[in-house]
Amino acid sequence: MGAASAHRRRMRFIGMTILAVWLGLATALAQEPGLKISKPAMRKDVIAVIEGQLTAFRAEEVTKAYGFASRGLRQQAPLPVFSQMVRFGYPEIWANTRAEYGLVRDDGARATTTARVFAKDGTSATYDYVLVRENNEVWRIAGVLRHEPRGEKT
Repeated sequence: MGAASAHRRRMRFIGMTILAVWLGLATALAQEPGLKISKPAMRKDVIAVIEGQLTAFRAEEVTKAYGFASRGLRQQAPLPVFSQMVRFGYPEIWANTRAEYGLVRDDGARATTTARVFAKDGTSATYDYVLVRENNEVWRIAGVLRHEPRGEKT
C-alpha cells in the first residue's frame, strides 16, 4: 500500500465528491419548469452532443469525451477526475454500446433528455442528461443523473 494506492483512493474520493455536485446540478436543472418539448432540429442537436460523447467513450477517447462537458463541469473536474468519475460512477456510459433517447425539452439555453444507455456487459441504465448552451451556440453536457441501481440486465 504505497503512494500509488493512496493516490487512487484520493482520486476516487475527489471523483465521488464531484459526482455528488454534478448530481445535484443535474437534479436541479432537470426539474426546472419552462422547458418545452424541443422541435426536431433542436432534438437532433442535443442528442448529437450526447451521442458524440458516448461515441468517444466507445473509442476510449476520454479527452474527446471530456470536450463535450460544460465549462462549469470542466472547471470542477479536471480530466483525470472526470475520467475516474465516469468510469466508476457511470459504468454503462464508460463501456456503452448504444443509447435510446426520450423526449428532449429545452428553453433555448438549457435542455434535458432521458437516455437508456446499454453497456458491453449486457447491463443498461436510464440517465437524465442536462445540457447547457454555451456562448449561445454550442450545447455541452452539464450533468447526468442515474435513475435506477447499477447492474440491470437487459
